[in-house]
Amino acid sequence: MAREEEPKQTEEGPGNHADDVRESIWSIRVKHKRLYFRLFTLQIIIGAAWLIRRAILDESLAGIPDRILSVWQELAPVAIASAVIALAITDTWGTITVFADWLEDELKKRRQRQIKAAVDAAVKVAVEETRAEERETARQFRRNLRDWNRRREAAASAGEEFHEPPPGIDLENEDPQREC
Repeated sequence: MAREEEPKQTEEGPGNHADDVRESIWSIRVKHKRLYFRLFTLQIIIGAAWLIRRAILDESLAGIPDRILSVWQELAPVAIASAVIALAITDTWGTITVFADWLEDELKKRRQRQIKAAVDAAVKVAVEETRAEERETARQFRRNLRDWNRRREAAASAGEEFHEPPPGIDLENEDPQREC
């Protein structure tokens, strides 16, 4: 008889994402389960080996039953510490990832602010340059207009005809049908 697998429960809602699905009493993320159990197993093996070595070398223990009891009594705290350390390591990875994402977002925002400030400064400089050019063009036009007016008045006072068009008016390219 084939064993039926239980369907995975993934609740959709705020804060529940597929990457954050957790399992067991230790609340281990499913994607970190293998890493957690590998770390836990490695730590238990190392802890048990250390306790067995210590029990063998401890001369105050009289006989094998005392040595086994010593290892058995001290293995529980080692198992709990191993579980907590493995959980801390696997969850720290997630915390580091969250922190790295936050830091990346902050650096992007800072870079965008710098780019915006640089663009704003460039636009301000361009606007000022354009305004300065427009002022200079207007000054030059007024100078040309004053010079033209002096020549016109000089010709009028001398009784001569003055046929020069005012500055800025191009009679050759002007539309003949345009009414003034």
